[in-house]
Amino acid sequence: MPAKVYYDDDADLSHLKDKTIAIIGYGSQGHAQAQNLRDSGCDVIVAELKGTPNYEQAIRDGFEPMTAAEATKAGDLINILVPDEFQADLYTAEIRDNLDEGNLLLCSHGFNIHFGQIIPPPGVDAVGQRLDRRHRALPSAAHVGLRRRV
Repeated sequence: MPAKVYYDDDADLSHLKDKTIAIIGYGSQGHAQAQNLRDSGCDVIVAELKGTPNYEQAIRDGFEPMTAAEATKAGDLINILVPDEFQADLYTAEIRDNLDEGNLLLCSHGFNIHFGQIIPPPGVDAVGQRLDRRHRALPSAAHVGLRRRV
């Protein structure tokens, strides 16, 4: 079965109008998501560690990388895209205390939220791959060997 390809006309980007999207981490996921969002007309800022190859790549790609704390302060939607094993420490050190009520915290994987390593403060919603409304990761049918019923 061929993959379905989605284009800008398939999405309603009006929800992102006047919002700043902070991409935390410019690695394998961060660089692609930052560029795709920017190319779709969204206001995107990037956080990456100074002196790393990804920091230099972000500059070459036209971004002005900053710290995670700075990006969190400036962003409305905060997308944490660093590896799972670094997320909790980064969240505690730079992100948590810089979140404002009404921010949206995104994680491309729900591991750290599910296991209580990242606890969004009151007034900050969190979304991630397979999270329920109580910010818990839901088991994937593929991981438990089941097929979902519709």
